[in-house]
Amino acid sequence: MIYSRRYSMIMALLLLACVSKTHGEPLTFGDGAQWRTLGADWHATEDGQIQPPQKRNIHSRAFWIGKAFSDVTVEFEYNPGYMDSGAGNAGLILRAGDGGHFYLVHFPWGGQTLRSKNFWMGIAKVSGDGYIRNVKFELIPGVPTETERWYHVKVEAEGPQIRVSVNGRRGVEITDDTFSSGFVGFAGYGYYAFRNVKVAGEEVATPAWDESVRIHNPETELPIGSRTMPTGCIAPNGDVLIGWRQTLLRSLDQGRTWSEETLPEHVPGVHDYGPTLFRTHDDRLIVQQYVNRVRAGQPVPQISLWESADSGRTWSEEVTCKVPADGWPENPPKLDVYGPLTETADGTLLRFLLGGVDISGRSWEELHTWGAAECKAYAIRSTDGGRSWSSAIEIDRPRSFYKNQRGQISGSLDFTEATGVAIGNTVTTLIRPIYSPQMWQCWSDDAGATWDSAVRTTFPGYAQTMIRTQSGAILCGHRHPQYSINVSYDDGLNWDAGTIIGYPGWAMGCMIEVEPNVVLVTYMNSDLGDINRMDQYPLLSQRVRVTPEGIFPE
Repeated sequence: MIYSRRYSMIMALLLLACVSKTHGEPLTFGDGAQWRTLGADWHATEDGQIQPPQKRNIHSRAFWIGKAFSDVTVEFEYNPGYMDSGAGNAGLILRAGDGGHFYLVHFPWGGQTLRSKNFWMGIAKVSGDGYIRNVKFELIPGVPTETERWYHVKVEAEGPQIRVSVNGRRGVEITDDTFSSGFVGFAGYGYYAFRNVKVAGEEVATPAWDESVRIHNPETELPIGSRTMPTGCIAPNGDVLIGWRQTLLRSLDQGRTWSEETLPEHVPGVHDYGPTLFRTHDDRLIVQQYVNRVRAGQPVPQISLWESADSGRTWSEEVTCKVPADGWPENPPKLDVYGPLTETADGTLLRFLLGGVDISGRSWEELHTWGAAECKAYAIRSTDGGRSWSSAIEIDRPRSFYKNQRGQISGSLDFTEATGVAIGNTVTTLIRPIYSPQMWQCWSDDAGATWDSAVRTTFPGYAQTMIRTQSGAILCGHRHPQYSINVSYDDGLNWDAGTIIGYPGWAMGCMIEVEPNVVLVTYMNSDLGDINRMDQYPLLSQRVRVTPEGIFPE
């Protein structure tokens, strides 16, 4: 009996050695012997900061493999940096089984967050395919948004619950049981650093580190540069086409491989956000060009079409479209295009415009006009296949609580780039803000002839592109955080928490459904330290499969 009791005590002590309680253990990088890094070599600074190399860092991860935990509390400070990266994101890795499976508590920042003074955070799952899928992504009130500032973060993981606070204010909370234990660490994009890290938790047996796991990158490079926003569609014969300057890329295998062609000299190449390549519902392949002109002191654009009857092999001569000489706004004094054409069920074509408002020496236009007196967005429409176009129709037409009729109050002054999709003859747009924390959304129920009052969405973003798949899912791909896609499965009424799929320096691009529920996503890339060299950075692309459970690399 004495031997049996001694044996039981020994076994209990061995078990406690595998699962024990730690109390606020400081975590430092030291010589890195107990850390494993992916994407970049991390280091400790002389004053104890934990950071990756202080050069533009696309994405990297650092895992502390000294101990593993189930329930755990981690406190730390982090410092986001802007420098020449343009945007960033950094946060805590939690319950990592290896370099590609863990929770990520992350805090993105960029131009939009700094201008609009809003603080976002998310809790995401990373599951080995290169995507970072937000379980929840929210705007956190009360936390200032700055770079080169230290923030205090506390993360508590207890069973399936994860709770976060920032500077003492409640942040995101989730309940999820995907990962129950593992390593802690840090991850980021851009410039960032961590310090004063403390870890306390239920220690578990430390699993062996899998040295073979790397950050999976599903991006591919296209043989064109990133200085110009691409435009694309499916040709009538089924080929996938992408236009970029005078180059026409053609794919016969749904965007997996490409050949290059040169557009004829009389067809305008795609420059910045001007001409757009588009296939109509009645299988016409067209290029549309919008050029600003001034007639009798008024800004009246010239709109032209070129058409191909053989899926882009040859093209017609220029067709000058009819454009009314009146009905254009005096202010903004000039309108520019952004994004592709949108076609409604009845064949109406829409193209979206934006223009900076001249506010020199002027007061607010209207007390109830939201915004920072900066920019407005418009649409033009054609009901005859693009041969004639309306004058500019302002997006966002609110009705005042002083009983003004709709249209008597000017629309938002915070609207820039607008993109839209059609749901029958209903159109919904997502619009890049200047100062709003979230993107704007606006609706038209009559194929773009009139518009409702704009509303905020549930997510931030800019430099966006949109598509509605044949099955009805709406995708919005945008910059911030990194390159993210938000999906709506109910025609734009509600949106998911978003998925980070890539790490470009830029984001403008196009989306093409190349197979049922498979979308080719393209987006511009650059080193933001030298924007003039963007032609040297290839256009990036991914084939993304859309499912009811979310999006996945194809």
